[in-house]
Amino acid sequence: MSQAATPRRCGVPLRISQVFSACSFCKARKIKCDGAAPICGGCTKFGRGSTCSLASKSSHGRDYTTHLQAKIKRLQSELHHRGTDSSSPSPPGCDDHGRQPSMIDNLIAEIGALPILAASYASSFDGPSLSTVVLAAASKSPLSSLALSCSPVDLLPKQNTALKLVQHYITHIYPRLPFFSIQGFWAQFNHVYTAALAGGSMDSPTYEAANGLLQEMPEVNNRVRLSQGTSFFTVLLVLAISTSSLSRSTADPAKRLFHAAMMFREAAILPNTIGGVQSILFLIQFATLNPSILDAWYLIGVGMRNCVDLGLHQDPSESVSPSLLETRRRLWWSMYSFDRSMSLGCGRPTEIADAVITARLPAFKIESSATEIEVEGYLQRYRVLRIQSLIYDRLNSIPNQNNTDSEDVIAELRSKLTAWREDNSPLHSQTLVDSEWLMGKMLLLRPCRRIPERSRTELAELWESALGFTALYRQLVESNSIFYVQIASEKVYWTGLAMLHSYWKLRETPIPETPSIRPVDLWMAIQDVAFILRALSERWDDGKTLATEFEATSGRVVALMEAGDASDLATKLPVEVVKFQGYASLTSIRTSATLVCGMGGAEADDELQGLISEMISG
Repeated sequence: MSQAATPRRCGVPLRISQVFSACSFCKARKIKCDGAAPICGGCTKFGRGSTCSLASKSSHGRDYTTHLQAKIKRLQSELHHRGTDSSSPSPPGCDDHGRQPSMIDNLIAEIGALPILAASYASSFDGPSLSTVVLAAASKSPLSSLALSCSPVDLLPKQNTALKLVQHYITHIYPRLPFFSIQGFWAQFNHVYTAALAGGSMDSPTYEAANGLLQEMPEVNNRVRLSQGTSFFTVLLVLAISTSSLSRSTADPAKRLFHAAMMFREAAILPNTIGGVQSILFLIQFATLNPSILDAWYLIGVGMRNCVDLGLHQDPSESVSPSLLETRRRLWWSMYSFDRSMSLGCGRPTEIADAVITARLPAFKIESSATEIEVEGYLQRYRVLRIQSLIYDRLNSIPNQNNTDSEDVIAELRSKLTAWREDNSPLHSQTLVDSEWLMGKMLLLRPCRRIPERSRTELAELWESALGFTALYRQLVESNSIFYVQIASEKVYWTGLAMLHSYWKLRETPIPETPSIRPVDLWMAIQDVAFILRALSERWDDGKTLATEFEATSGRVVALMEAGDASDLATKLPVEVVKFQGYASLTSIRTSATLVCGMGGAEADDELQGLISEMISG
C-alpha cells in the first residue's frame, strides 16, 4: 500500500451501526430490531407501536414483561373505577356494560407474544410469576387454600420419621422414575433439618416475595436463597409423595406437607432452568397420586414445554460436562415417561413426536449407587415406553389405500415388543415387566385407525391380555402398590372397554375349534375393573365418574348379550364399546356434566367422543 493512499483512507469516518437494546417483542420473535425510540421499526411494521417496550421512559421500560404488567394494572384500575360508577354512561368505544373489547383482545394478543424467558431483574409490580400461574392452572382449588397458619418448618415430621418416609420413597417410588441424584437429595435433607433444628431460619416465606425466600436474611445472596428454598421444596414434596403412597385415600398429612412445600415454590418452579424441570417432575408425581388436588395432565404439558425449550429432547451439539449431560437425559426421559403413560392410557395425542427425539438414555454412572441390575431395570422401562409409543403412532397413522402392509407392520412391532420382553432379567420386577408387556400387547391388538377391524385371533389375544392386565392391577391395588393413581385409573378403564369390545366381537362370531368365552369370565373381569376403579376413586374425585360409567356400560353390555338377541347389537351397545378404536378419555368433561345434570347426557357424550376422535385422527 502506497504512502499517498494512507491519508485518504484515514480520512474516511468509521461508521458502525449498532443496536444497543432491542425491544422485547422483536427479541422474542428473533426479528431484527433497529432500536429506534420511542417505537422501533419492527413494532411499527407490525402495528404494535403502542406496545413497544422502548416506548416507556422508566428505567424498567425496556422489559416487555413489565410493560404488560403496567398495562394490566391500568386496565384493572379502569375496570374498578367503572364498576363503582355503574350509573354513569359508557364511554365512547365501549359496549353497554362499559367494557372495551378491543383493549382486552389486544392485551391477550400481546401476552401471547410474551417470551418465556424470565425478566432480568425483580419486577416492581405484583404480577404473577411462573410458579403462581402454573399452580393456579393446575390446582383443583383456589391458591388461597394453600395458605398456612403456621411456619412450614413446624410441619416437618420428626427426623426419624422423615428418614423412614424418604427410605420408602427411595425403595418403592424412585426406581420407577430415577430423575434426581440420591446423594444430592440427602445433602438437601441434611440442610433442611439442620436449618430446622437451628431455629427455623426459613420460616414464614410469602408467595409474593420476589424470590419467595429468606427476606429476613439480606446478607444471603440470591443464589443461596434459591438453593435453600429449593431444598425445602424438594424435601417437603418427597415427604408428601411418600406419605400419599402409604395411604389409601387423600391424606391430610400429605396435604399439609404439600402446602408447606408450596410456600417455597418461587425458588423451585423457575422458567427455562434444569432445576425448574426437576421441580415440575416432583409436582407431577404428587399430582398423579393426588389428582383431586392437582391436574397432572396440565403439569405434564408444562413440563414437556419446558424440556423442549431447554432442548433436553436432543443431546447438545457442543461439549458439556458429563454430569450435566447425565442430568439432562434423566430429566428428559422421566418427563417423557409421564407424557407417554398418560397419553397412551387416555388415548390422547402425545406432546412431542418420537422422530425428533435424539437424546440418548442416561447411563446412571454419575452420582448413582444403583447396581447394574437396577440400572438395566430403569432403562428397560424407558425402552418399553418407546416401543409402546411407536405402536401407538404407527397404528393410528393414515392407512394406505389398499392397506396391504398392515400385517408387516404388526409383525415388526410384535417382534420389537417380544425382543424387549426377552431382554429382561429374571431379577427385574416381574410385576412391572408383565404390566408393560400386557399394555403393549393391548395397544398392538386393539382396533385402531389403521386396522379398525381385527381378526378373531387378534381379538382373542386382546381378550386374554385385558384379563391378565386387570388381574395384575387388582393385586397391585389390594397391596396398595399403585403409585400413579390417575394414570392407573385411566388405563384400567381403557382396558375394561377393550375387554367388553373383544367379548362382544368374539361372541358375535365364535372362532372355530377354540374354547368359547364363558360369561362367568366376563363377569369376574368386570368385578375386578369395578373394584380397582372404586378403590382408586378414594384418591380421585373424578375417578368416581369412571367407576360409575364403567358399571353402567358393562351392565348394559351384559344385559344385551344375555338377552340372546344378537340382531343389530351395534346400534344398541354403548358407543364407547362399539367405536372403541376412536376412544379418548373424556373424564373431566363427563365429571362436569355429571355435576350439572346427573348421569344423563349420553347423546352429548357420544357427540363429544366423536369430536375427540376426529381431532386425534385429523
